[in-house]
Amino acid sequence: MIDWLIAQQGVLSLALGLLIICEHFFTNKIGVSLSYKLWALVPACLIVNNLPMSLVSIPSNTFTRYVVGVKPTLGTDHFATWLTLWAIGVTIITTYVLVHHFATWTSISKRHALHTNAYYSSKAPMPMLFGFIKPKVLIPFSFKSTFSVKQQALVLEHENVHRKHYDHLWNTLALILAILFWFNPLVWLALKSFRINQELACDNAVLKDKTDKEKLTYAKALVQCAEHCSNALHRNIGLYPTFGEKRTMIKRLNAIKQPIQSSKVLAAGMLSIAALLTINTALANSPVPSAKAEDKINMASPIKRVPPAYPEKAAQDNVEGFVVLSFDITETGATDNVTVVKSKPTGVFDKSAKVALEQWEYKPRIQGGKGVKQTGLLVQLDYQLSANLDTASIEKNALPDAERIIIPPKQSK
Repeated sequence: MIDWLIAQQGVLSLALGLLIICEHFFTNKIGVSLSYKLWALVPACLIVNNLPMSLVSIPSNTFTRYVVGVKPTLGTDHFATWLTLWAIGVTIITTYVLVHHFATWTSISKRHALHTNAYYSSKAPMPMLFGFIKPKVLIPFSFKSTFSVKQQALVLEHENVHRKHYDHLWNTLALILAILFWFNPLVWLALKSFRINQELACDNAVLKDKTDKEKLTYAKALVQCAEHCSNALHRNIGLYPTFGEKRTMIKRLNAIKQPIQSSKVLAAGMLSIAALLTINTALANSPVPSAKAEDKINMASPIKRVPPAYPEKAAQDNVEGFVVLSFDITETGATDNVTVVKSKPTGVFDKSAKVALEQWEYKPRIQGGKGVKQTGLLVQLDYQLSANLDTASIEKNALPDAERIIIPPKQSK
């Protein structure tokens, strides 16, 4: 799990950084609607970064050399502590979300507020869209005394636009990503920017065809809502869309005061950057046809090797030789498609070599958080009887692109 989380950080941080910059500096230049829609780049990049790689094979031919009898380094989980810390963080945040959601749900009045499609709630200090699946508009008990009739209509329209935009689903996705990647500070900065873009897009939709007088009425409703907002709500982690969050208030009021004039050129530029990021993520996960020898060594790190048995008859007859085997490494690290490429003497050591190699296990190649199949690997097993290793004989028999292992005979006790 930790490997997968780490594998996402590059593309995730790049996408979040781009969108945070866009929200801070370019919202007024490319339009609030496009700024909000650009947040779809985050799930898009994560999806592309995790496309199934099971059908992809990485050809590999060159390996390091080592002698049998040297115990291979076993793969150990160096991330147990980090996994525990990550799980603790996820548990704490998830618990907070569930407790907050349950407390708000139990506070909802069972009947609609008069002449509205909203519900009263003691946990709603301001109008808000509550719920992940079937959202409800919640209003405080002071709603009708705080706002005029026209303001009430505009505020409720705002919350219904959130529902029309399916913001409750987008907020659920954003919250899930925040919980999964809670350790990345960019996630929390991005969550704030995401909510600002969300509110600006909603305001823009509400005020699109409104008169200047109605816009002024709407702006006053924002200010009144902020004045009556309790500080408790602002300690939440952005669970639900709310009408009057103070942290977005200034930008929203400025957007109402100064209508946004977007630049088509800049908007096209931002879309191009988003498209390039997505395409680059896809290309980064595509298999590379060739690699340096040292990279290929890292692709195939053995974690379990079963020593081949020296055939008794060959040992009795003082027969030495070698077997060159071709094999694949599956997504899980098991060997597959083991075949004999060359052997000398023919057929003497073939069965012993194949039986052993079929039991070997390798550290799988991980790309984009997924295991990738490797094909066309070579290993040469040298069967030698002499107590002192005959390196000259080994060099004579060796293939240049094969891993070579020397197999001594079983010592009699």
